[in-house]
Amino acid sequence: MKKQQFTLIYLLLTALIIISSFSCETDNSINYTHTDPIIDVPEFNRDSAFSYVQKQVDFGPRVPETKEHNACADWLKKKFDSFGWNTKFQEADVTGFDDQPMHIKNIIATINPELKTRVLLCAHWDTRRIADQDTENKEKPILGADDGGSGVAVLIELARAISTKEINLGIDIVLFDAEDQGESSNAKGEYRKETWCIGSQHWSKNMHTMAKKPYMGILFDMVGSKGARFPREGLSVRHAAGVVNQVWGEALGLGYSDLFVNDKFHELVDDHLFINDIAKIPTIDIINLPTNPTANGTFGHYWHTHKDNMSIIDKHTLGAVGDVIIQVLYKNSAGIL
Repeated sequence: MKKQQFTLIYLLLTALIIISSFSCETDNSINYTHTDPIIDVPEFNRDSAFSYVQKQVDFGPRVPETKEHNACADWLKKKFDSFGWNTKFQEADVTGFDDQPMHIKNIIATINPELKTRVLLCAHWDTRRIADQDTENKEKPILGADDGGSGVAVLIELARAISTKEINLGIDIVLFDAEDQGESSNAKGEYRKETWCIGSQHWSKNMHTMAKKPYMGILFDMVGSKGARFPREGLSVRHAAGVVNQVWGEALGLGYSDLFVNDKFHELVDDHLFINDIAKIPTIDIINLPTNPTANGTFGHYWHTHKDNMSIIDKHTLGAVGDVIIQVLYKNSAGIL
């Protein structure tokens, strides 16, 4: 009888241990299972972005104070207006690197102006007045399909997509003029950085008129070429590491780590330099910095040459950049990032 009682007790204890173990495993699986909220994000259309690059190139070089520049400016304003954005010119008379006067037009498009939580998206829309990195026709202006055209095209398509789906963010898109009209470097690679990015310098000094300053910014520069490579640019990391992590993390999640690489690059002089230093908006630069740059030591083979035309533009690159940023924007809107 005692032996039977012992056996029964043993069996009961074993059963309790199994049940307890199963219960713990079930609890653990519940505690550690995480599902991201479903965010309804509009589609970024890479074909449309490509067509917007083509349209800009069709105007010809967009050098300040030329008829091509003025015609493109009018088209850009009308395009943003057509998507329901509030668009205006910010015009100024400035002095170029050669001490000559120059009239410039920044183009500012705004959505949800009443919202205090705001994001800045920006690119330059002018093109280089000379092909100083070319071997032929060096004194002629370039088309700037990538260097100027691609960043603007991504922003136009983002504006269109955002207009189709409500977003709980205020967004200010700024297209800077006269970014690319600076002083060429000498044989030692020296130049005056203040002669570059004239439009963003002017905007940064006068953005105090905005009702609410954006809490972060993203600059797009040369974001449309075949085989592009976007490392973490040094000044972006120094001023806005959190924004860099958001963008590169989202790119990884979407399968674009071949474009948005984790390598860190040195600090560049670009529009974001003056936005960070003057406007004090933590702003990053998404910019193509290949592993095999040309003699300039930094940028692609087409940079500031007549090769910067539609033949180098890639829909996949444009689409990848747009896909990543539209996810970042709507996740910020939902409070996920």
